[in-house]
Amino acid sequence: MNIWIFSAGVLAFLTTVVHIFAGQIDTVRPFLSSNLADVPKATLLACWHMVSIVLLFSAVILSLVGWYATAQYYETVFFIGVLYVLFASVFAFVGGYFFKSKALLKLPQWCLLLPIGVLAICGSQSALFTV
Repeated sequence: MNIWIFSAGVLAFLTTVVHIFAGQIDTVRPFLSSNLADVPKATLLACWHMVSIVLLFSAVILSLVGWYATAQYYETVFFIGVLYVLFASVFAFVGGYFFKSKALLKLPQWCLLLPIGVLAICGSQSALFTV
């Protein structure tokens, strides 16, 4: 077992659950009730569900690779980790644009995405440090 990668997978599952359930209440329902035109609404809703799929799929990959410590997939895990760090960065930058100094509090998604990325990256590099 690679505990770093497995922990990233478990945290990714938690993030997926938060995204799917809490996001429906906090973000999706108010958004669907808005006066935005149907085409942008449908497009953004499709993107929301695409994110759900990416979160779930990466959680499965990270969990399985971490559980079985399959080193041949560590490069893939590294790139998944980089994606999560980039996802966290997007929330920080977008939050900064809209909310200035309160960005990290108004868009706290980064605090789940960043640890997943860091754990995955660290776990993917652990093969370099083993004898």
